[in-house]
Amino acid sequence: MRPTDAGGGRTGVVAGAGNRLLGAVVALVVLVAACSGGGTPVEPEATDDGPPPIAPVEDVDEPDDDADGGSDEPSQADSDVEVAPDPPVEFPPPPDGRDELTARTQELVDTAVVAADDATLGVMIIDEHGRTIAAHRADESLLPASTMKVVTAAAILTTLGPDGRLRTSVDATAPIDADGVLRGDLHLLGGGDPALVTDEYTRWVYPARPATPLAALADDLVAAGLRQVDGEVIGLAPGFTGPTRAEGWPDRYFSSFDARYASGLTVDAGLRTILTYPEPEPDDEDADDADDADDAASDDEDADDAATDGEDADDEADGDDPEDGSEDEPEDLGPPTVTVDHVQDPAAHAAAELVRLLEEREVEVTGASRSGEVSAPPVGRLATVQSPPMDELLRFTVERSDNHFADGMFQTIGRVRTGEGSWIRGDRALRQMLDRFQIDHDGAVFADGSGLSRDDRLSPRLLVDLDRTMTDGPAAETWVSLMAVMGETGTLRQRLRGTVAQGRFRGKTGTLRDVTALSGAVIGDDGTRYHLAVLANEADGPGRWVARELMDELALQLSAEVAGCDVVVIRTEPPDNGGPPPLPRSAITC
Repeated sequence: MRPTDAGGGRTGVVAGAGNRLLGAVVALVVLVAACSGGGTPVEPEATDDGPPPIAPVEDVDEPDDDADGGSDEPSQADSDVEVAPDPPVEFPPPPDGRDELTARTQELVDTAVVAADDATLGVMIIDEHGRTIAAHRADESLLPASTMKVVTAAAILTTLGPDGRLRTSVDATAPIDADGVLRGDLHLLGGGDPALVTDEYTRWVYPARPATPLAALADDLVAAGLRQVDGEVIGLAPGFTGPTRAEGWPDRYFSSFDARYASGLTVDAGLRTILTYPEPEPDDEDADDADDADDAASDDEDADDAATDGEDADDEADGDDPEDGSEDEPEDLGPPTVTVDHVQDPAAHAAAELVRLLEEREVEVTGASRSGEVSAPPVGRLATVQSPPMDELLRFTVERSDNHFADGMFQTIGRVRTGEGSWIRGDRALRQMLDRFQIDHDGAVFADGSGLSRDDRLSPRLLVDLDRTMTDGPAAETWVSLMAVMGETGTLRQRLRGTVAQGRFRGKTGTLRDVTALSGAVIGDDGTRYHLAVLANEADGPGRWVARELMDELALQLSAEVAGCDVVVIRTEPPDNGGPPPLPRSAITC
């Protein structure tokens, strides 16, 4: 193997059907796919002369500076996105009891600010019409932690739609001859799909994670008649550029596996999966044979067997036999010990995994697996696999707070909207989306899509305005379904169980060692909504728990409001030692 930096090659392939309600988005995604050399895959036709031919690859030009988003002006992708309708000019009057709700929630916020004097709190609550219920430092740009993922999710959803998919393909630089030999290279082309995985990763590391099977590409190659590759397998992420590590990621994020190296072609979430099976216990017969050193006839027979089956013996010793470690092995020996390690060149790792899968299917590959420049252009496409739909990927990203999914799709949305997949272009893509929704993003910093970066900044107002806009928009049903549900699913499943907030508050949590955050909404049966965002920074002391208590109390009071429950505020006197006052508590009767 000769791993090098990923780069070069032809334009990547991105596929997405788009929201059925957004006809313009459908046209956009088709345009992107066409301009990236990834037209609709053509099924090979069977012939009498040998294996089927491969589908041709269209000859396309690389995007120029204007096409790839070199200008700061919104791209064509941006201008084609249908935005949510503007709110009505005249709002209906607030419901009865609004003044009381405003007073209660603002008292909670003000008390928390005093009690959490070692932390910086930003809070914003608005109703479905954008009217302020309570606020504190609502326009201050703060570390958002994983609430950043909702901004990334909004950009993906409004660009690719809930049914959009990402494509990974294999092209060849020569046809397959009648003997199944390809005298050229295979190009494994990544289109930004973060769900591409091996079966081993799905089975032993993360079974619940949405998966695009890399094995499907190997199966399709075999079905196309491939038996031998007299060349290399090269991993490429066309259209994706720049570093695989975002600005503002401390080294400790990699030690804890919170961060992964991101690329347009990544397998197994950027990890190398290593399985170690337990050694089999020798049975009594084997032990007797080992002790019977005086049996010369047995020695001669063993020697003859070794001479006859020397090739198999070498394969077992080297661990290269595809039968060694087959599906029978885990059943016979028990589950393996699983270890993972970071992959700093994801494209080269993906190519190596494809070679391994081909060799398991008895396809010989004579050349190396690597990333980097190609030696010849492709002449046809042999295999394609598509990701699960966007709504499934985004739901997992938001509910489970999957960092790798968020960061991978952050770069992908930069590729789709500006023509280049990178951290810088991901930032630009998110700003384009916010501009279209007329949401102020002054002071915001989008260094990554997950919220891990210490450089990221969002304001509480941006989060509630975006949530309100998306909930009013054509993708509202999908948007609401992406969120974790209080007391039931995702990162909120253990919070406020058995309370009025269970099942009513939907949103996204955020946690770093000095940050705790929550954004989301409660939605009443009559359409009444309250959108909430709380960002607490420097929250690595007592202020952290004050902020958590504030989030829970606000979620309870807002949920009680939409459910029509009675709320009685219980106040506790400050401690005699002059410490901070405790937050008011709510006695709720429904």
